Amino acid sequence: MIDRIQLILKTKNLSPSLFADEINVQRSSVSHILSGRNKPSLDFILKILTSYHEINSDWLMFGKGQMIKQAEREEKIIIEDKQEIVSQLELKEKKPQEKIPVPSFPDVIEEKEVQSGEIEKIVVLYKNKTFREYSPK
Repeated sequence: MIDRIQLILKTKNLSPSLFADEINVQRSSVSHILSGRNKPSLDFILKILTSYHEINSDWLMFGKGQMIKQAEREEKIIIEDKQEIVSQLELKEKKPQEKIPVPSFPDVIEEKEVQSGEIEKIVVLYKNKTFREYSPK
């Protein structure tokens, strides 16, 4: 069982003292169990299972099955997939917007006979099928 407890520490990236704090036991208890001086009590095992719901009790006590319960494993995969999608969306949002250069008007506007009046708007059409509208206001 010592090797399974050590695997929990390694998987969760915990020091023995932080592990003791998280499962609410004395640090010396964890130290004695990891060194082989003492065997874990039922209370100690229950504290691990209470603190880490995803740990499979059969795996912890008997070494049978997987460390993480199957339902927890599937949920973790779904959460990781959602986080990946969210992070990809955030990357897309952070891409700088493409800035379209504003052409100088004498190059774009052809002189035509214009009736007297005010200009309402100027529309610039681009080859990539986009456009910009300019109003004199």
